[in-house]
Amino acid sequence: MNAEFLNNGVRLRWLNTAGFEIETSSGTHILLDPFLDGVYKGITCYPFSIDKIEKCDHLLLSHIHFDHAQNVGDLQHRFPALNLFVPDLSADPLCQVQDLDCARLYRTRGGESYRFDDLTIECFTGRHTESPRGYRPSGKDFVRPDGSLDKMMWFGNLELVNYLITTGDGTRILVWAGMTSPDQKYRLADLRPDIALMHISPKQDFEEFAALTEAIGPKVVIPHHYDFTECFFKIVPAAMNDMSEENRRQFVHNGEFDFPAYMQALENACRRRAPGMALLMPEHHKWYRFGFCAAGPLE
Repeated sequence: MNAEFLNNGVRLRWLNTAGFEIETSSGTHILLDPFLDGVYKGITCYPFSIDKIEKCDHLLLSHIHFDHAQNVGDLQHRFPALNLFVPDLSADPLCQVQDLDCARLYRTRGGESYRFDDLTIECFTGRHTESPRGYRPSGKDFVRPDGSLDKMMWFGNLELVNYLITTGDGTRILVWAGMTSPDQKYRLADLRPDIALMHISPKQDFEEFAALTEAIGPKVVIPHHYDFTECFFKIVPAAMNDMSEENRRQFVHNGEFDFPAYMQALENACRRRAPGMALLMPEHHKWYRFGFCAAGPLE
């Protein structure tokens, strides 16, 4: 039996962390949360050369932390005609820090929708990491040595936007970052995208994550960001203090977090709640194709 893809769907590759490159069936290229250098404070997380990116029509940021927005200026310089989507309050500090051209900047807010000839982008308010420590502008994570506020770090925690991309042929891709919270399974209920790109964090309860995916109803879930977190835990073990007591009990052994066990538990929880949903963990930098195909003749 022969199978042949029809002219629909998308090609997609995971660069690292929350960074993805998407190519639609009409040839439009979309980049998400670029962390191409992949290097931060001794962490190296699957760096990807900007020279290997041949086109960028739209660049979408969920928030402006370094591991989601490190290379915005580089990409805008390489592709000056790209449309840049940045959460509203975060746009100004990002433009100042990276000296961006705001001529093609879209300041995004939950509830907004942007329509182009070959795709539509819908915006949904999200939430960044919750922590028992709390987050205040006076906190050590946000104050520079000179006493000034690190606006990239602060606004990265304060504001986060998720996106639903619908291509010209009807393929729907949910871009979801941040953390689960009880309200989101109602806000995102029954979106039923073909693909959901979803942030995985050991700081969140995997059963709550599974409940969120069940409510959203995607055909395929592609988890991300766990690659950076795995590296980060190795050099900053204290970061594990933010996770729940239950997660520490189950998955922290001899001071190390057991990522394979956590990912297996998360996958099992998702399959129990949504047995028809596929969970795909792609290799970094490899293209994957999603869409309808025709197969036959059948016996």
